[in-house]
Amino acid sequence: MCLENGRGNAWTRAIARIAAIFVGSCVAVGGAWLLGAESANATEPAVHATAAPEDQLVVFEAPYKLGARYVLRSEADAKLEAEAIARWNEGGRARSWHPQPRVIVDNVRVKGAISGAAVLKTARAQGYWPIRRCYDPALPDKPDLRGGVSVKITIDGSGRATQTVVVGQPSLSDRQVVECIRNGLRGIKYPGSRRATSDVTLDVTVGPGDALMKRVENPAVTAGAGDMDYPVVQALVARHAGADVIRCYSDAARREPGLWGRLVLRLDVAPNGAVRDIVEIDSTFPDSATTKCAIDAIRKIGFPPPTNGNIRIVVPIRFGSPPGL
Repeated sequence: MCLENGRGNAWTRAIARIAAIFVGSCVAVGGAWLLGAESANATEPAVHATAAPEDQLVVFEAPYKLGARYVLRSEADAKLEAEAIARWNEGGRARSWHPQPRVIVDNVRVKGAISGAAVLKTARAQGYWPIRRCYDPALPDKPDLRGGVSVKITIDGSGRATQTVVVGQPSLSDRQVVECIRNGLRGIKYPGSRRATSDVTLDVTVGPGDALMKRVENPAVTAGAGDMDYPVVQALVARHAGADVIRCYSDAARREPGLWGRLVLRLDVAPNGAVRDIVEIDSTFPDSATTKCAIDAIRKIGFPPPTNGNIRIVVPIRFGSPPGL
């Protein structure tokens, strides 16, 4: 198990270094400090705990106040970091893992001179997020919602959709989502045709992903007025919950081969240092039992009282490593 500070090199380089860890030791990243052995580069005393095998590595990243994550100054490095974080936040396992909702656009039928292949390519490329914005908000209340809708799009010579109509009886039962998808497809700029207006019919099929869709918090949660010593938070989490969190992951890795990913937890810390609530944000860790187990372990920790009142902090934890790293 390792601790990693928040101001090291680009994320991908940090991950590459961490991938080279041997049992009981940790390659320092910036001012990172380790668990299981002493480090000459440590900025704090080492915290000793049972280390997981290399293929079951657990890394406690540097915590930060909600909304205040350190971002690398180099634009190129920041982009690499964002891409790596997105991959880690999705995670994976040996068997199929597709946390995001599924969207399929296919079976194009054309009446007119427009290229059906070009329209289909455009609808897939530009329609994904409009369709997701229609479908995703319904999933927290209807996690099994799935089905399809056929939409006829009238496209003029300039590629503008002048009309969209639902064709037949949708198998997607939520009428609001169906209407939203119909309107979303109208907002796309399609390939034009020099000839007259064309009619194109597309089939849109949606289904839930393997992870439950989180409800959008409204109003948005604020970070609070408080502040904390974040290296101390990192040390306390590792010292008092580290062994339990390792156990959570080791048990899951035996049950779920190839399990890896990043678990991003938001802690609501009261003015007296007590943890009032913990929720997963940003990530979709592939094993819900590990998530619950880690939350239960961290919930028991008492933190020093924050200065200036309550605070919400983010504690990211990485488990294992992606295939081929």
